[in-house]
Amino acid sequence: MAVEKVSLTLDGELLRQAREAAGRRGLSGFVNDALRIKLQHERLRRLLDEMDLEFGAIPQQELQRARKVWPAAKKKTRRAA
Repeated sequence: MAVEKVSLTLDGELLRQAREAAGRRGLSGFVNDALRIKLQHERLRRLLDEMDLEFGAIPQQELQRARKVWPAAKKKTRRAA
């Protein structure tokens, strides 16, 4: 895989936290992983939006039922009204 050197302007506190979290693997690896995850989330978001257009939004009743079965979903859901 080809790598490319870039220059970024980042929030200072965010950068400090990222360096701390990166530890021995280094900031480049940490940022590379974070970008990969963010891009996966963006692709998933587009897919969900396309599914909403094709099939309609998930009914509130189904969201509530899912939250009862999957407690982690109570924390934050994208489609909550």
